[in-house]
This record gives sequence, structure tokens and C-alpha cells, in this order.
Amino acid sequence: MAIGVGLVGYGGQFAMGKHHADNVRKTDGLVLKGVFDVDPARRDAAKTEQPDVVVYDTFEALLDSADIELVVLITPHDTHAPLSIAASNAGKHVLTEKVMCLNVAECDAMIAAAKKTGKCLSVYQNRRLDGDYLTVKKQIESGTLGNLFSIESSVNGYWFPAGWRGVKKSGGGMLYDWGAHLTDQLVQLMLPARPVSVYANFHYGGHDVDVETQTTVSIRFDNGVMAQIDVGCVSWLTRPRWLVRGEKAAVLMPDWETCTLRGMLNGSEQQMSIPVEASAWERFYPALSAHLNDGAPLPVDPTEVRIALSVIDAAFESGRTGRSVEIAP
Repeated sequence: MAIGVGLVGYGGQFAMGKHHADNVRKTDGLVLKGVFDVDPARRDAAKTEQPDVVVYDTFEALLDSADIELVVLITPHDTHAPLSIAASNAGKHVLTEKVMCLNVAECDAMIAAAKKTGKCLSVYQNRRLDGDYLTVKKQIESGTLGNLFSIESSVNGYWFPAGWRGVKKSGGGMLYDWGAHLTDQLVQLMLPARPVSVYANFHYGGHDVDVETQTTVSIRFDNGVMAQIDVGCVSWLTRPRWLVRGEKAAVLMPDWETCTLRGMLNGSEQQMSIPVEASAWERFYPALSAHLNDGAPLPVDPTEVRIALSVIDAAFESGRTGRSVEIAP
């Protein structure tokens, strides 16, 4: 029997509701059964685009349905924790969009609720399947770069943070948005090494919003690597997407499609272009289905996402105090 999926949130921005619906429909072992959104206009859109599923008038009605076994949260960041806990308490598996939640305390409560009912909790960290990240990961894991000492990762540009992404109380801002992806990617690249300290700078301005519009976060890991993420929506010129440096070689990605490797390669100093891996977002839902139906490994472990959230917590504290913040083991 395929697992029934209910989408909570069918917002039009970036068409993420439809994105999740389409991916569920493509996945063996999952079947889209229901949708809920707080906005009646978005419920009407769901009825038009998903005519064969139940569109619920309330979140509680979706949770009460025996047809819904997996709840997917595609809602503003500040709602993830309470909605996830409610779904877990109702005996549902939960997949939440990133950022998983607003802090480590919320994360711990979400994990505890899922554990209590014996249900799955995972996070849609789809940027682990971006081609640029997979390219950098491949080069690091190959050993070509030698002993790593520095990783810089940036997503910048000039755009207006529309909708709730520009509202502080909704969990908007650059660190919870792109920063959640880049921090998660760094953690994945460094595991089993752990972050030990964080120093962050925040800029507010350039757009009429009450969230930070530029954030630079420096992270020291216990293996000696110094990493930095730089995210913002007020930059007319940008940093490279990636600069990863090791003692033998370095990788530079000035954008998402171009990669250069330079260093001591095969006994001589060389510089060459490296093919960029294809993105593979389509692998996420089949991996989740395999976990739920066949006991395969969870595609995103919430305890690893917790590490990234500890960095985000420390970054906000550093921004408030102007000091480096230690992260407890």
C-alpha cells in the first residue's frame, strides 16, 4: 500500500506547493491524498491543480483523516515547529521544508514528539542535491585537495525578499532562507567534524523590511577548517559561489555552472576545468519513500540538521553581542 501524503501549505511563491505535489506524484510508494492552506484562494488553486485529492478547510481536518500518513509542511518558518509537533502527536510522519525550525530548542521538541510516537521526521534539504554542491563534495571526498583548511560559500544578489520571507516574526531573513541551505551543506561536508565557534555580522538595510539583508558567518570546525557563508539580497556584485582550499589544490566556482581546479595534480602544477555535476532534486522523494516503505536510511536525519541549527543560533547570538560564540559539543 502506498503511503498517503497531505500537503500543508500550497503557497504560490516559487510554486513550492505544486513542486512538492508533482514530486509526490512521481514517486512509487507515495500517493497524494490531500492539501490544506490557510488562504481560501490557495485552496481554490489546489482544487484546480490537484482535482483528484481532498482539499481540507482546516489543518485539524487533514490530521484527522486516516488517509493521510505523511504530512509535508510547506509553510512559513515560524510555523514548522508547532505544526510538526501537532502532526507527530496525531501519529503522522512529518517532512518539513527548510529551515527545519527557528532554533535548537524547537528542533529538540520536534524530534522528541516524533520519537514518542515512533514516526519519521525529516527535512527537505534539497540543496544537498544541487549540482554545484555535489561537484565540491566529490572533489573533497576524492582527496585531490589534500588537507582542507578553508571553505567559502556564498549566495548573493540584489532582490526584494517578498512575502513572509521579509518578515521577522514569520522567520524571514537571509540566514533562515539561503543561510539554512549553506549551513547545512557545510555541516554535511565536514561531518564527522563538528562546529566549535561562530562569529557573525548582520546588515539591515537596502530594502524596506525588518529582517537582515546581508549576513556573513564564520565557522570554525574541530578539524581546523575555517568556513564562511555569505548570503544577502543587497549585493550588486557577488562573491564566488564556492572557494574551497586545501594544501594540495583548490576549487573555485565563480557561479553555479563553472568549476576550476588548480594545484599540484599528478606531480605537477596544473589548472583545469571540472565538469559540474547534474542537480538531482528528483532523488529526494524516492529516498524518503524507500525509508518509509522499506526501512532504507532516512535521506535527511534531523539530528544532523540540529547541528546546522546550532550554528544559526550561535550566529544570531554573535550578531547581537559582537563576539565569537562557542558551540557546546
